[in-house]
Amino acid sequence: MPVYDIKEISKEAKIIYYDALKKMRENEENQILIQLRNYKYKEPNLDFSKVKEDFDIEIKMIDDAKNYYFKKKGKINDTVVLMLHGGGYVLPVSQNNIIGATLYSKYINDCDVLVPDYKVASQASHVVALNNVYNSYLFLKDKYKNIILAGQSAGGNLALGLLEYLKDNNIEYPKCVVLASPWTDYNCEGDSYTFNKNEDILFGTKGSDVLPDPYNKIHNKYMFPLDFNMDNYPPIMINVAKTERLLSDSLSLYNKLNKKESILYLYPLMWHDFYTHNDTIKECNDCWNRIKIFVQNYI
Repeated sequence: MPVYDIKEISKEAKIIYYDALKKMRENEENQILIQLRNYKYKEPNLDFSKVKEDFDIEIKMIDDAKNYYFKKKGKINDTVVLMLHGGGYVLPVSQNNIIGATLYSKYINDCDVLVPDYKVASQASHVVALNNVYNSYLFLKDKYKNIILAGQSAGGNLALGLLEYLKDNNIEYPKCVVLASPWTDYNCEGDSYTFNKNEDILFGTKGSDVLPDPYNKIHNKYMFPLDFNMDNYPPIMINVAKTERLLSDSLSLYNKLNKKESILYLYPLMWHDFYTHNDTIKECNDCWNRIKIFVQNYI
């Protein structure tokens, strides 16, 4: 499948982007980068009140990790999304991830969604995070006909690591994969980290942009997806903003994939993970509808 370079941009998205860009450029330091550098882990305090009317929500302990299990009320499903949240391997599940889970259900046949709160770097090694999501996958494997794997940012890195781990253990892949701005270049060395430094409204900065390695150089091969052999991977859809610093991560990933099965969408004047908790902005709504069409091809 081809690369789709989206050209049109709505007036609303332009206003949001340029207002945020102006504010970003007025600051010497990027507050999000500072937060990630200094974040001290706290148990997430999540509010499910706005989604309980439509979903039965269960907290399941799988492999010593909480998993938030969303089931549409009155619906028996054969399809589930395993959704891996982002946050640089620093942040736990957030309120925005709750919204994201309900959007996956909304656009994929009211499917079930499982969101693992995998252990982040301050809690355990990357091997533990990988085992957390692997065991979440095994939990779903015999319960559903169709498993869709979804990952955003660091969750995209973890999703690709999970695919490689499944391959190494001869376990069946999910039907397809949906990635939002996946972090595939763990060392952040791609060209776009430089040329989009002044264009990225979330991670752009005039000051220091050095992030400490969350795992303090205790690495394993599953953290470096650009080194994987992806010839037989399941179909993968990638959505990324052309103005974000992780753009080259998605471009490099797409170049390694089976082009007949996978697809890349490039969005102008958007931001990292732009659609993952929003479907009201035109570009976000368009992206969700493209995800719906992509997934329907494989379930």
